[in-house]
Amino acid sequence: MTARHIIVNATSTHFPTLILLLVVFCGEASAYLPPSLSSAIRRTRRTTLESSRTIMPRKQFLVSAAASSLAVMFHSQPALAFSASRSVSPDASQAATAMTSNAPASASPAISDVAYRALSLDFGPGVTVPVAVWHPVEDTAPSDVASSGRLSSLPPPANAAGRQLLTETATYNHRISVAKIGDLLAGWDFIPSFASRNFVLKPSLTSAKVYTAPRTNVMPLPSSGPVVVLAHGFLGSRFDLSHLAEELASQGFIVVSPEFPESLAASYPRTKDVDRAAITNKLLDTLQNDWLVRPTSYGIVGHSLGTGTVINTGDDSWTRVCIAGKPSERASPALFIGSTNDGAVSLSRIGALPSEYVMLDEGSIRTADTPLPSKAALIFDRPDAPNHISFLAEGPNDAMVQFLSPLLPVAQAMEIPVLDFDKYARVRDSRQTAEVVVPVVSSYLKQNMKMKN
Repeated sequence: MTARHIIVNATSTHFPTLILLLVVFCGEASAYLPPSLSSAIRRTRRTTLESSRTIMPRKQFLVSAAASSLAVMFHSQPALAFSASRSVSPDASQAATAMTSNAPASASPAISDVAYRALSLDFGPGVTVPVAVWHPVEDTAPSDVASSGRLSSLPPPANAAGRQLLTETATYNHRISVAKIGDLLAGWDFIPSFASRNFVLKPSLTSAKVYTAPRTNVMPLPSSGPVVVLAHGFLGSRFDLSHLAEELASQGFIVVSPEFPESLAASYPRTKDVDRAAITNKLLDTLQNDWLVRPTSYGIVGHSLGTGTVINTGDDSWTRVCIAGKPSERASPALFIGSTNDGAVSLSRIGALPSEYVMLDEGSIRTADTPLPSKAALIFDRPDAPNHISFLAEGPNDAMVQFLSPLLPVAQAMEIPVLDFDKYARVRDSRQTAEVVVPVVSSYLKQNMKMKN
């Protein structure tokens, strides 16, 4: 039986949704479908759409379509090479002008180039959790590494010797799984595993270079330093806050970003024993006992659902940053960042901030060296304020616009919430948002964390 016959004659109750997924992604099919199946889908596109409508009432079909659209819209999937020459709407230009005029000065000059490495945590057969790690390049020649087996603690400004070990500009391998999205949002277990796509992300840091580091037995991680954990949101990615990770690493931080079970990458099967708490606990243990890093202090930054991880991880010596989610009520230093234009996690949903938080004025944080209160809140409150996904890196968001825009009208027609994807598609303000947020977060963490022993 040919692929055409399999598609047209399918009788499963999931047939319309499966066909929708195949048809919607047909334009990108060559990236992840077998050639014969891709050709069959193209030849039978009109037939399958008509067949799906005869099996399912029109409204149900549209609901299924909108659900599928929404499933993918939950987050970004960056592709290689997004340049500054892309088309930007007038609204985006106006937003850029307004936000840049209020932005603080850029973060402190980089003290180091950045080394990136893709590491992992082993939870047993079949469960390997990816961890993205960024850290400063240290001023240690290869011969020093060979003799000592360890790099020195925190780099001085000049790090030319350490760069001898680093020759390849970093890229980040990212994957989006339609099967994982369908499983998490709708409980669908019938979407084939090949319905996924791999992407390559480029670093966004301009003040320093980001290199791919060699194996840890060739170039170990720094022996000590301030450690910051990044926690992505639901259907997020360990690269969501890569722009912040790069900046922090250039300032002397060791940044670790694990992939949690709710990630859209589907890098490992979900099990009841491997949850966010288990991953963060194992990460902290591995950091010290296997990667031989002695943290001078700890910080954690989370976006959306990741703010729950921020609140529940570590003791009160940790410095916490919650972005577009729930603010921390723990005794430790905490920075909350939100927006009146966040349509996914609205300020009304969060409720009143705890009384100990001191509100920051966007116009008063023009320099990265301005001391901030131990409990501080920055809320963007203007017509062009950031939306829920404006806080993520520009590359992932721009790729999302390119890849998912054709699906947006279906979800809007059914009045299905699209998690601010529609807002971001109009304004494209990740870069402008980062110009305000990244220096503030970097300055806050440096102010509250112990940088050296």
